[in-house]
Amino acid sequence: MAFNLGNITKSRMWLLGILLTLILILIITWVSLSYAGKNRVIEKVEISIEPDTGLYFVTTNDISGVLAREGGNPTGKTASEVNLGKIETAIRKLPFTAHAQVYLGLDGILKIGVQQRLPVIHITNLKGESYFLDTGGFKIPDKGGQFPNVIPATGNIPELLGNGGQINTPINRELLAIGRFISADPLWNAMFEQCYVDKSKGILLIPRLGRHTIVLGNAENLPEKFSNLRVFYEKGIRHAGWDKYSVINLRYRGQIVCEKNVTETEHPKDKTVQNDKHK
Repeated sequence: MAFNLGNITKSRMWLLGILLTLILILIITWVSLSYAGKNRVIEKVEISIEPDTGLYFVTTNDISGVLAREGGNPTGKTASEVNLGKIETAIRKLPFTAHAQVYLGLDGILKIGVQQRLPVIHITNLKGESYFLDTGGFKIPDKGGQFPNVIPATGNIPELLGNGGQINTPINRELLAIGRFISADPLWNAMFEQCYVDKSKGILLIPRLGRHTIVLGNAENLPEKFSNLRVFYEKGIRHAGWDKYSVINLRYRGQIVCEKNVTETEHPKDKTVQNDKHK
């Protein structure tokens, strides 16, 4: 079988010519779009803030303030007159901003998209400073005004707000885990009034109903602890009454240890032990 090497060479040259032509077209198109983009006039600014929780810790006023500091209102200016990268960086530095994207669309609209941080617990430390922790463990200053529906934590919490940033103490990591767990469940989020850290760094919960304190101890085995508590509420307290016990202790695996209220018994130190099946 004979091969025509001349035809193969011609085919290769033909394909190479097509490839070079396509590359040239792409370069010309990119240069044209780049030039057109730099001279595109910004018709208006469109700001979107997510998630839409009804509470905005990053506001359109915050974004307008950034635009004012970074060169003023960009409307009517060309893209080359506005430093979009600098604006995006400034927005990312806002305490409640988790992510930001700034770009100019082909329609001339400067689009600013902001993903705001989601607080899960409100901290008041030993110095009286107040700040939030978001889902990623980032410290956010309490600006006052709008208050998210998250559990407050007080007591023996030494970590300062500082310049924000990530949490750096074991107790705040424990509180973050508890805040995440409680905020993810509407029932528990509505149930508890406060989280408290005692002198030995034990973690307590104060419910809205009843005259009892719930001892968590730490943030280990939270699904098991809260599952036991749910069963206890459904099968124990519902029949005994919300004020029968002063302490419900969840720190021991596989059981709940309860202390009766003084008004319910003559022996306040006596304890009632409930296992996790609550038969």
